[in-house]
Amino acid sequence: MNGLYLFIPILSGIVGAVIASWLVQEYDNYGKKYSYFLKKIIRRSECDFCQKKLNFYELVPILSFVLQKGKSTCCNKILPKKYIVFETLGAVIFLIGALCSFINISILALLLIFLIFVDERYKEIALWNNLSVLIWVLHEVINRLAFNEILFNLIGAVSAVLVLLFIYVFYKAIRKREGIGMGDIILLFSTFLYFGIPLSFYLLTAASLSLILKIVITGKYKNKHAFGSWIAGFFLIFTVFREFYEIAG
Repeated sequence: MNGLYLFIPILSGIVGAVIASWLVQEYDNYGKKYSYFLKKIIRRSECDFCQKKLNFYELVPILSFVLQKGKSTCCNKILPKKYIVFETLGAVIFLIGALCSFINISILALLLIFLIFVDERYKEIALWNNLSVLIWVLHEVINRLAFNEILFNLIGAVSAVLVLLFIYVFYKAIRKREGIGMGDIILLFSTFLYFGIPLSFYLLTAASLSLILKIVITGKYKNKHAFGSWIAGFFLIFTVFREFYEIAG
């Protein structure tokens, strides 16, 4: 039995590293067009420098980076540190999740971390990423809340989305550009559905104030700024805090 307790966290860490490695590839190839969706799933990874198809042993997270001494085997170029950093981060997040019995939070963490980086760089949220978070929220809500609580949260989420859609249409009609993205609206729907009222308003306020502070500090008042990344960041903070609070209570 002790061996099984040790095996599960290690296996979880490996899974976390694999998922993180895939997310890094998704981040690097974000926006790339494929002739059909399945090709995106089954395509083999390539060298960042010479585009040679990588061998199986070169795809093992963390271990391949260490054994290759941080260099590509095909062209002997130094590999970006992002691979070892995020693969290790994914492994640690899933290892802790398995040890503390909240692997569900580990899954959410990787989804939201990916969302944060993509939104900050590309100023948009991948639809699959948003839907994955929504599916996670639906699973948690159905399993943890009573029917009346689900209904209350759903009403709040729908109401919030209707208000945001009105702002979206009104702002676009007046300024001829988006004031808030559709990806942000979908993410906020998940937020209100999961946290309900008033906690979602606290989260939204914290995210808004943080973004405003960032804009003031950087002085980039006319630039386009990512808002979904701040929502996702506080979504993760609030979730982890509530999880530990419930355990402590």
